[in-house]
Amino acid sequence: MRQRMIRVLIYMAILLLMANISPVIDSFMHPEIPYFDPEHLLVGGITAGITALLLSLLISHANRMASVAHELSILNKKLREQSSRDSLTGLYNHRYFQEMLRHEFLLAQRHRTELSCMMLDLDLFKEVNDTCGHPFGDLVLKATAEQILHEARATDTVTRYGGEEFAVLLPNTDLEGAMRIAERIRARAEAYTHQDKDVAMRVTISIGLASNRAHSPKKPEELLAFADQALYRAKKAGRNKVVAYSELAATKHSDSCGLARENFTEKPQAP
Repeated sequence: MRQRMIRVLIYMAILLLMANISPVIDSFMHPEIPYFDPEHLLVGGITAGITALLLSLLISHANRMASVAHELSILNKKLREQSSRDSLTGLYNHRYFQEMLRHEFLLAQRHRTELSCMMLDLDLFKEVNDTCGHPFGDLVLKATAEQILHEARATDTVTRYGGEEFAVLLPNTDLEGAMRIAERIRARAEAYTHQDKDVAMRVTISIGLASNRAHSPKKPEELLAFADQALYRAKKAGRNKVVAYSELAATKHSDSCGLARENFTEKPQAP
């Protein structure tokens, strides 16, 4: 309400500046004019009435302009929110994740805080689509998004990265804390049964992790690449696992994709 009143006053000031009121001001600067003669009083009364009417119209117009500006502000906010969301799951989209990755990485550098990144991928999702159809696959994606959101915190950025891949940014979270959250997500996905009509299926998830303190990435893209490489190792290790990327400078042996096998530590599954 206070902001709206300020807008009204600003718009009134603008409209007054746009109006040519200098003749009115000049007329009052000449004392020789007999303002109190009956003729002048009549003219003054008419002028006062017209002025009151114009002022009323001016206030009404200023109110209307303030209302339109407020509505446009709300609409722009909604459009910005919609442009940053995935239409299927309601999670943030790939573009927004990239923006937040850069923002959170620089913030963590500036304040010397922890930042972890999580990459998640549904196991054998192509088979889900091929066997049960894409509508059921969409149901699985939406349910998985809800499972991740259930374990994530309000400060985390949860994203549908693309296809059946998800990504989570965890500010002020070390690698150990991120692994605990990831394991809860993995266990929740493993225990959940996706159902639609006559179809019932469980779909597991593989998760890769990286942290700025544990792995010292030099740029945001490197932190994401570490998490993605850890996800690859989780897939290669049999799926349905949480794997954290771990730098070992002395490692020289690499697998077929050029990733050091010794550079990954696997989170054992809960019994």
